[in-house]
Amino acid sequence: MPDKSTTPMVSVCCITYNHEQFLAQTIESVLMQQTTFAVELVIGEDCSPDRTRQIALDYQTRYPDRIRVLLPEKNLGIMGNLMATMGACTGRYIAFVEGDDYWTDPLKLQRQVDLMEAQPECSLCIHDAEVFTEDNSQPPYLFSSRYPIFAPAGGGRITQAELVRHGWGIASASMLFRSSSLTLPLPEWYRQVFSGDYTLQLLSTRSGYIYYLPQVMSRYRLHSGGVMQTSNNTLMQNGKRIFENEQYKRLLPSEFHYAFDKYLEHLYFERSEKMKAAGSRWQQLYYYYKAATINPERLRFHLSRLVKRVTLAR
Repeated sequence: MPDKSTTPMVSVCCITYNHEQFLAQTIESVLMQQTTFAVELVIGEDCSPDRTRQIALDYQTRYPDRIRVLLPEKNLGIMGNLMATMGACTGRYIAFVEGDDYWTDPLKLQRQVDLMEAQPECSLCIHDAEVFTEDNSQPPYLFSSRYPIFAPAGGGRITQAELVRHGWGIASASMLFRSSSLTLPLPEWYRQVFSGDYTLQLLSTRSGYIYYLPQVMSRYRLHSGGVMQTSNNTLMQNGKRIFENEQYKRLLPSEFHYAFDKYLEHLYFERSEKMKAAGSRWQQLYYYYKAATINPERLRFHLSRLVKRVTLAR
């Protein structure tokens, strides 16, 4: 067991909220890792109303040299909790696992660190993962079977351009970042994004490529309390998606802007319709204008459609 004074090679960032049923399995999957280096588990417990905090503290008491629990006095929200927990990580590498997912391979971290040490230009190492439903309502499936970013079936490099083209599709519990690629602490605007893991991937790949290992080494749990299961297409979430894509354009090379503009066109139209439903005429027109003008090549199409709408309205 690593000495307390040993600086960890890997910090495992675990954010958790209302995961009483799942957190012990998550923690055990980290503790089972077989490595030649020191690993710390940093748990950000975000004021859960259930027994999640007590479970985390019980494990910290049992493994004080391997586990640190962060105890905010008030709920920080998902992104705030992630920023605080990641900011407390001290390892050369940062692995990520949420409190309702878990790892399945005891050599996961060793394999990923070995790869990263051998390839200093790699900023993020990922692997395949299995998606399953807690109530067994759907058969399990692999990320690699659903998301095109996993095209190199035998493993290999994935560029930032490919990440931008394919969008979200990497299991969060598969990610191992080179800490230096994230320029911690995370920027304050990160608190307002919708997709925390995809944003981290884009930030990391500014300084290197992704390497994909084809082994299935984690499980991604779908359950009624999960973030993706409880996310509705609300006005707030629409705003967060708009905000993050505008930030991506600010951060990344102009050659990638076409991808974000395409999505923003859709999001602006969506917001325009939501503003119409809310009775906010000027906001409706404002976002319609933004949607129609973001892509000059489609401006004529949108103008003709607008004229047709006005004509029919008469």
